[in-house]
Amino acid sequence: MTTTTRGWVDAAVAAADYRLTSAIFELGEVTLARERAYDNVHLLFAARGRRLVTEGGFELANVHACLLDASGAVIVRRGHDSYRQSVVGAVVRWGHELPDDHLDRAVAVVYDVETRLDLRRPLVRGQFGGLDLDREDRQPLPFTAAPLPRDPLMEVGVALAFRRNEIEINLVGESALAHDGHSSYLDFDVLDEAGEIVGSRALSLSIRAGDRIGFADAGLRIEKRVQREMRGFALRGRSEVRALTRVGPLRLAR
Repeated sequence: MTTTTRGWVDAAVAAADYRLTSAIFELGEVTLARERAYDNVHLLFAARGRRLVTEGGFELANVHACLLDASGAVIVRRGHDSYRQSVVGAVVRWGHELPDDHLDRAVAVVYDVETRLDLRRPLVRGQFGGLDLDREDRQPLPFTAAPLPRDPLMEVGVALAFRRNEIEINLVGESALAHDGHSSYLDFDVLDEAGEIVGSRALSLSIRAGDRIGFADAGLRIEKRVQREMRGFALRGRSEVRALTRVGPLRLAR
């Protein structure tokens, strides 16, 4: 049988030799153990680890185990046992109950880990450059971005223009990780010299499952009396992401 997973079998390594650094977490010192469970066997995964996204909400939603035979064919794909404690942190642990005959045929296992993230943070801050407020036609609104820590979930590009009494906001977001849904709820605030908000616009940016890029655009009307007070902007947002991380392939001892 020819399957797309043959490469996983060829690439499988012993659990003790496996290391992973993903956008979400890292792990090493992996062990795989088996424990009798009536007519089935529990395949228990344990490792030392560390979360790399340490702020906001973090939930280990599901871990799917995929057993492969020597030809690379998928024997079974099963979710983790919900009644056992599953965790990603300093200790990484999960387990799957599997039939004996499936494990007897399997030569490797791959884990697909789904984590749900909920993070609020500043994304971009900028200082406006020169702007001719007396022009009637559309003109680019230049800005100098202030340094901020690298965002763990996505990279955001901002393009601004000004026409009469409105700022045109164009955003592009590129996800930093594999995902099954990535939604961001954003606030674009125009600031005066003291850092006070003189105008604000809410936007949403969604990146479809399997895609890396999403777009958003909106207009923000600024009253004439405050246009000359504009000095910069702040873009902040809350992102909800169903992140996907692959662990393995790991070779199973016979």
